[in-house]
Amino acid sequence: MNILVNQQPRDIPDQCSLEQLLTQVLGIPVAGLAVAVDQTVIPSTEWPDYILRPADKVMLIRATQGG
Repeated sequence: MNILVNQQPRDIPDQCSLEQLLTQVLGIPVAGLAVAVDQTVIPSTEWPDYILRPADKVMLIRATQGG
């Protein structure tokens, strides 16, 4: 199935949860990460149960320190 991740097309398995996308497909650390799907922020507690759908638009936002 095809989705967009930060405006880049990605092919992911059917029935892929948001948590699986982040940890298995993308292999990125989730600490300090915020995720929105179709412009709605999804709390990290919902990531394991949030199943992505075809054409979803996922936006990953990493918190950074600085000044």
